[in-house]
Amino acid sequence: MIRLLVALCLIAPTARTAAAQTRLHGPAPSNLFALRARPSLVAARDTMAGTIPPTHWKTGMVVGGVAGALGLGLLAGGLCSDSDDTDKNCFLPVLGGAAVGAAAGGTLGMLVGGLFPKHEQADSAQTVR
Repeated sequence: MIRLLVALCLIAPTARTAAAQTRLHGPAPSNLFALRARPSLVAARDTMAGTIPPTHWKTGMVVGGVAGALGLGLLAGGLCSDSDDTDKNCFLPVLGGAAVGAAAGGTLGMLVGGLFPKHEQADSAQTVR
């Protein structure tokens, strides 16, 4: 066993290394940090701004805000007037409910209205045959 170990120690330094055992080199430099890879000022501008079609988000915000304000305002007024205290002023609870309803309804209305694109209307100045 010892003779085999000595023979391997004498033969091993003279053997050639395989291609997979060659010295590894570090990674190549990134193109991200190369001076030539930096975009010019014209290329860095946002190119998506011109392609987004107009939507009905403002209309959805108004409709949702009004509906939410009326709904939660009436709910708060109903809950406040249903209390046992007959001398209670319900103005502030109704106002608070309307404000929360307007914010929540307006936000949901914006999201829903943003789903519907505006269609361009035909010019009324065109001649009719």
